[in-house]
Amino acid sequence: MKEHTEEFRITTNLRDCYDDLKMSSILDLSQEIATIHADILHVGFEDMIKDNLIWVIVRNKYEVVGDLNNLNKVTLKTFPLKNNLMEYPRDYEFYNEKGELIVKGRSIWMIYDLNSKKVATPRLEIYDEGRVGVFPERLKRLPKPIKNEEHFVKDFVVRQSLIDHNMHLNNSHCADLFIDLFNPEKDVKIESFQIEYASQCYLNDMLSLYKYREGNKYYVYAYKDDVLKFYFEVQCNK
Repeated sequence: MKEHTEEFRITTNLRDCYDDLKMSSILDLSQEIATIHADILHVGFEDMIKDNLIWVIVRNKYEVVGDLNNLNKVTLKTFPLKNNLMEYPRDYEFYNEKGELIVKGRSIWMIYDLNSKKVATPRLEIYDEGRVGVFPERLKRLPKPIKNEEHFVKDFVVRQSLIDHNMHLNNSHCADLFIDLFNPEKDVKIESFQIEYASQCYLNDMLSLYKYREGNKYYVYAYKDDVLKFYFEVQCNK
């Protein structure tokens, strides 16, 4: 029970215009299997909300180790790891139809108490003691960007179609901004990405989007006024 595997069909909308699996789709599928597994472990939304607790994601990191083009099905494996104080890590492995590992990743979750408006740290026996994760070390936060008007691209309004049942911007939508802001060409392939969720975004929030590039690393970050909302780094082959 402390590990779960499920097969997913890759629909057209999960691919980009070059038929590669999108970053947002990787996040969306990960979130889907995490939700399924959390329900099995009795720590899903319906179980947690009874105590006025919700899961909040604060960080994602993924490495692409195989071909993401023209996938029809993927098999996902997920398992939680032992929490580190307030951080509850969950790992993911994506396999193609040949059984080859193509993506590995980790999400870092925290538990938010709706009554106290603070992070909670309940003891959850949902992991296998000594389980080895897909990354050998603790997933550290990316350095925070400094708002630089030379990096400014445009303003972006959070619409209702982007809101999830926790009533804030769903984490997977942020990743599509890499495509929208950089317009990568077909031969630009993602090797890894890490997204930091600094604070929650709500309906009708006006976000200022910024981008910059350093070699084969691409950066996107978003502010609401002077509050950093999210930021991420994408490493590509070129």
